[in-house]
Amino acid sequence: MLNGYFAFGVPLFLIVLYILFEGIRKKSQVQYYIGFILLLIASFLTVFSFQVLQEFWSADARLELQLGYSPDILWVPMIIGLLLVFLNCWRGIRRIYQFQQERKEHHTE
Repeated sequence: MLNGYFAFGVPLFLIVLYILFEGIRKKSQVQYYIGFILLLIASFLTVFSFQVLQEFWSADARLELQLGYSPDILWVPMIIGLLLVFLNCWRGIRRIYQFQQERKEHHTE
C-alpha cells in the first residue's frame, strides 16, 4: 500500500476524476446531483489517504528509508481531500438553504 505508484496514483486519479466531474457540474442543469458525486469522490480520496497514512504509521521504522519518497508527502492528498470534503459540504448546506428560501417565496405568493 505504500508503493509510490499506489500511494500517489490512486489519489491522482481521484483528483483528475474530481476535476472532470467539476467541469461537468459547471455545464449541467442538475448541479446538486453531481455535487453529491463530487462529495463521494472527495470522501473516498480522504479515506484512502488516511488508510495510506495509517499503513505508514503502523509500518516498521526502517521502512522510511526504503520508500524512495518523503513520508511527509503522504499528507498532501489527505489535506486536499479534506478541503474538497469541506467545500462540497459547504455547497450542499448552501444549496439546502437556497432551496428553503425558494420554497418560502413560493408559499408567500
